[in-house]
Formats: sequence, structure tokens, C-alpha cells
Amino acid sequence: MDDIKIAAFTGRLDDPASFFRMRQHFPVLKKMGLNIREFMHPCVKGCWHRGPFKVVPYLSKLIESRDCDVTWLTRTLVVGTETIELLLKRPRVMDVDDAIWLSKPLGAVSIPHLARRMDVIIAGNNYIADWFSRYCHKVHIIPTAIDTIRYTKKQYKDKDDKFSIGWTGTSSNFPYLKSVEKPLARFLSDHKNAYLKIIADKPYYSELIPPERLIFVQWSRETEVETLQTMSAGIMPLTDTPWARGKCSFKMLQYMAVGLPVIVSPVGMNNEVISKDNIGFAANSPDDWYNAFETLYNNIPMQMKLGSIGREVVEKYFSADAIVLKLFPILTGTAQ
Repeated sequence: MDDIKIAAFTGRLDDPASFFRMRQHFPVLKKMGLNIREFMHPCVKGCWHRGPFKVVPYLSKLIESRDCDVTWLTRTLVVGTETIELLLKRPRVMDVDDAIWLSKPLGAVSIPHLARRMDVIIAGNNYIADWFSRYCHKVHIIPTAIDTIRYTKKQYKDKDDKFSIGWTGTSSNFPYLKSVEKPLARFLSDHKNAYLKIIADKPYYSELIPPERLIFVQWSRETEVETLQTMSAGIMPLTDTPWARGKCSFKMLQYMAVGLPVIVSPVGMNNEVISKDNIGFAANSPDDWYNAFETLYNNIPMQMKLGSIGREVVEKYFSADAIVLKLFPILTGTAQ
């Protein structure tokens, strides 16, 4: 195979989708023989926060990328609208890990238009793939990958004086966490050595949970795994909406990768993952959430068993080593 040049259009350095869906695979793909040239958005968070000017830094890169053989881009270059995507060289491969057709201001119009002119769509889950298959004849389902070398299993103690219910994510997803505040607050009130631990970009404030029962940890790549390992269980509540169905269960996979049992809303991909094996609990009602907390509380053998199975599921289906082998034929045009 001749040296294939890939023009990879990614978001900011702090953009999770760009890192976990694309950037983390670059070193291995390069070892496999691909010549990847990244065209990363140079803005820091908040730069040109709104409007079409966010695409300006990409204009010069448009010309630079013309000598590449394949264009691989993360979602759209500007959220909720079409910009220069159709000026990029074909074949064009768009990676999508959210229900971006719901994005404002023009997602409902611009995303179908773009999808018809993409040569390949890489979808993060079945729901996204089903939607894009109406517009693009080549759609591949590739889950978001977990680096199982970086995300290592926690070491359990025979006895733990604290029971930490963990949640990780960006502050924009706090409304999902708020949807289970009542059973959380009830459980924490009933168990004085239980806490809610949150990893996020901003603190979480609750009217129901006392501040002393809430532990906030500022997200950083350096401490993320270590903090996840201090949790007793990981939660991923969702409301059953079209946007939530487009989510790719990444925080759930993070919990599983470090050996935590999970408690999740069985919405979209969450339902697919929780169905793979005995890795935790699907919670539909406030009582479901409370009972799941109660079942795991102080039951370290169960935490260990469910967490170990979850880790095995991640290694089998969602590890970066497994996912990159699926990406390679897509980017080289050899996928079936």
C-alpha cells in the first residue's frame, strides 16, 4: 500500500471529541503506515465563541490540506452550521459522536446537506448511524475508544470507610445529574459515610445535597484516572430525548475501564452497553436509583465482581487497541 496522506481536521486541544475520537489514535495509525497531518483549531476555549468567525483559522489550512489523499474531520468545524466542509478534498470522512443534526442554529438543515456529500460517516453508536444512513451510503459504527493502558483498574480495600457515588463530565451535562438529585439526596441522608464525588470543569451546586456531602474535583488529564479510582460506583443518568440517544456512553466506559460498577439510565447506547454483561444496574425510576445505591453500599465483593466484568467488556469491545484496527480500513478505503 502506498503511503496514504490523511488531513485530519480536529477541534481545539481541549476538545474531548477530537482527542478521544481521533487524536488518541494518531500514533498507532502512523505506525501502521498512515501519514497523518493534523489541522487543529488554534483557538483556546472561548476564542470566537459564537458565529462564523470560528472557521477563520481553518481557511489557510484548507489550501494546505489539498495534497492529502483523504480528509477526516470531527463533526462540523463550527457547531450547528455548515462552513467550508464541502471545499475540503474528497474522499471526505466525517466522524460524529453526537446527534449534531439537533444543534442550533442550522443543524436540521446543514447536517443532511453535508451528509449527502460525505463519502463516509463514522458514527459513534447505532442511533447516530441509523440517522445518517438516510443520507450517506457508507456509514460505519465505531465506538469511542478507551485507552486501557492509561485507564487502569482500581485497587480495592477489604473495608472502605467511605462510599463514593461518582459522576464525571462537563458542566453542560449537569442537568442530567440534577435529574437524579432526589434519590441521591435521600440515599446520602440515610448513609452518613456516603458522598457524591464529581469530576468536572466547574463545581456543582445542589439545593438538596449538603455541601459537606459533595466532593468536587477539578478535571485534569493528569489526575482524572486517579480520581475515578477513588469512587465506589459510577453513574450516568440521562433523560430519554433524541439528543441523549445520540450520546456514546463514554463516561460509562470510563467507569468500567477503572473497574467500577455502573448505574445508568438505559437510554440509547447505555442500554446496549449495560446489556453486554453483568456490569451494574439500569435505573429507570427514583426507586431504581436508590435501590442500586443501597445494593452496592458497603458490598465491596459485589463492587469488585461487577467492576471486573465491566473492565473485561471494555477490553473486548471498546479498547483503543481494538478500535484502531477498525478505523484503519475505513481511512484507507478498504473497509467492507
